[in-house]
Amino acid sequence: MLGDLETPVVIGKAKKPRCFKNIDVRKLSVSWKSNKKAWMTTDIMSDWLVELDHKIRKQKRKSILFMHNATSHPDDLNLKNINLVFLPPNTTSMLQTLD
Repeated sequence: MLGDLETPVVIGKAKKPRCFKNIDVRKLSVSWKSNKKAWMTTDIMSDWLVELDHKIRKQKRKSILFMHNATSHPDDLNLKNINLVFLPPNTTSMLQTLD
């Protein structure tokens, strides 16, 4: 969440917003993604998980990632070093206190 362990993903509507006129978005301290509605999509989430899995594999670590069952969260990825565990339906507000 602080971005000290992993690079945060920021999703906007434009591939290159006007405010980034003279800035290369690939050199930002965040991972900039875009789509028409600025929403998390299965493609964006899958790409992020595959990149994270690759990074963790290079560090010879394993990780478990708890996720709620949002439609953008893929459940069919073949990740080597990340185990995805999905929370039961309709329990997010009880298990995630800030929801």
